[in-house]
Amino acid sequence: MASSQYTSAYPKDLPFDSRYRDFISEFYRISDTPDAHDEYKRQFTSNARLVMASKTVNGSEGMLLYT
Repeated sequence: MASSQYTSAYPKDLPFDSRYRDFISEFYRISDTPDAHDEYKRQFTSNARLVMASKTVNGSEGMLLYT
């Protein structure tokens, strides 16, 4: 994945699977894209639970409430 404002950094001596790094970068890029509703929803499993402050939603369908 190309470097962008969403690229995260990790200590060099910490083993870390690059797939997670790529997922995290892509997740935050999608989160900041106002019209990427379907992409955002696909970041979660159908039975995911999302808690943001005092709000909780269950399932990927509920994630659309936050986009």
